[in-house]
Amino acid sequence: MTPFEVKYGTGIVRFVHFFSYPEGVTVEDGEQWYFGEHISQVKKLSGITRYRTWRGLPPISVPSPYPYDRFVRMSELVFENMALARQATLGNSSLWAAASAGKPGFGEFECVFLDEQPQFDLTRDIPVQQYKYAALPLKFSGGEHQYDDGEDAIILVYMFYYCVPAADGEDWYLGHHAREGKLTKQVGLRHYQTWKTLPTPEEPDNPLKPNRFYRLTEEGLPAWTQVWPKEGDPSRPRLLITMPQFGDVFGDLLNIAIDPKQVQDLLE
Repeated sequence: MTPFEVKYGTGIVRFVHFFSYPEGVTVEDGEQWYFGEHISQVKKLSGITRYRTWRGLPPISVPSPYPYDRFVRMSELVFENMALARQATLGNSSLWAAASAGKPGFGEFECVFLDEQPQFDLTRDIPVQQYKYAALPLKFSGGEHQYDDGEDAIILVYMFYYCVPAADGEDWYLGHHAREGKLTKQVGLRHYQTWKTLPTPEEPDNPLKPNRFYRLTEEGLPAWTQVWPKEGDPSRPRLLITMPQFGDVFGDLLNIAIDPKQVQDLLE
């Protein structure tokens, strides 16, 4: 590999998907269908090297304009390369097609293709967008520095696209938002990683739309964010979702909170 060769996006591929169950289908019935029927069909596909799933947590006490309980689960399939990932997923899209109301199957289903390794590990990497803002004081988060040394107990996973040109969106998100989150330690105490999604050709009539989202990020949060404070509880440090002060940047943002230890390996 030459010094100028880009490695990101050329190796192992993750097919990450968030989903819920159709209206009129209880979570219990949806889970029975997912584990009893869907998984066994997916495991027959060729090229899968890892298959894992996480149940979404109840809403957490981090302020956000976006609901935390929109999805029931996050799952991922892993393949050795994009060709195998495309063949197994886009080539068998009926396995992930939406079901009718009241019928066992998928309700809302959102997916992306990602590299195995993050584009940036934001606990250590400095995206180029941050360089010109390095000397600026922190002002977008609106909170004090939070040096919590506890382990990350929750992973907040979200994917989004920009409603502004990508260069402007990346300038704000990587240049301001990620910098503020890292330096104030309001997010990503131990885990703060982001991926630029991997674009892939898709047929117009294919129900899977893996190119809809521009980026996916995983942020670690402390355990207390899972518990809503009660009246009289001792005050806790504030965790804020930094939002642009100059207008909307996100066209859509979908999130799910998971416990990283509560993972099921579906190939075992």
